[in-house]
Amino acid sequence: MFVSFGLRFRAEVEALNMAEAVGNYARHRLAPIILARRDEGGAVREYRVTMAPAVSGQSIAFGYMAALVRLAQERGLPVSDQAVQYEKIGGFFKRAEMANINHDERIRTCVVEDLTGFMVAREGEGRGVILRRTSPVMFSYLVPDGTTVRGVVMPQLHVRYNLVNPEEQVPFQVEAGTAVYIHGVALDIDRIGRLADGSYVKDRKERIGLAFDALKLLYGGLMFGAKKARYLPVLDPLGGVASVSEKQFVVSPPRFHDYVDYNLKRVSAYLGEVELHCFDREGITSCGSNQGARSAGTLEELIDNVKKSVIGKLK
Repeated sequence: MFVSFGLRFRAEVEALNMAEAVGNYARHRLAPIILARRDEGGAVREYRVTMAPAVSGQSIAFGYMAALVRLAQERGLPVSDQAVQYEKIGGFFKRAEMANINHDERIRTCVVEDLTGFMVAREGEGRGVILRRTSPVMFSYLVPDGTTVRGVVMPQLHVRYNLVNPEEQVPFQVEAGTAVYIHGVALDIDRIGRLADGSYVKDRKERIGLAFDALKLLYGGLMFGAKKARYLPVLDPLGGVASVSEKQFVVSPPRFHDYVDYNLKRVSAYLGEVELHCFDREGITSCGSNQGARSAGTLEELIDNVKKSVIGKLK
């Protein structure tokens, strides 16, 4: 099985992914996106590339790993001591310095390494050998939906003030981004808990449930991004579409059109069985009225519906 999500978020005044600082100026991460120029009839006349605020998939994956650790500890699922101490050691290093731990042992003893992959350099006979596992859970960037509203970055002026030395005011500026973001997530269910010989760990079903519940904690708890102490964004899930497929199927991005109907058209001509789920708070799609997709009222309900479908299909 393979699962794909396409999600829409409205984010206002966010600094979730700052790229660099130049003096007292902190810059938001930017990424190139394509804007379409249309005529009065709606036909595309030209495309152009522009830079827009973005949040990297690496930043989102970091928050997902933190959610995995929290839930795994609560549920008694295996997680390495190094992953548990990610805040203390400054990140998820996936036991990269422990070359003596083989592939299957890493899968059995840590759900973070199972669900988000790892790469370890090992010394072979005369050359380096890489012990690698590609992540079964994949994240895109958050990028603006350029079909309707262009993402905007604006610097906000702040001042640090010292009453002891009032003349030593320190002005600084932070770029804040605002946009309607689109975002994709994919889960290769067949690879979760799978060992090198093709067999699975005994708690595979619990790990699959964990993979979906960590998504709910990631988005519902806003566990991704930085600078939230003073730039906690106004974040609002607007809609999305998800698929559960026998073969690998990735939903089309939920841009500002009836993305549910468009994905249903793709599904009707695709290879194998594909089940579609959706939610829409903007009223721009046929979600709810189209019998080809199961509708939900919230992002969390959408994830729950997909989770139940996947677990119900497990052999």
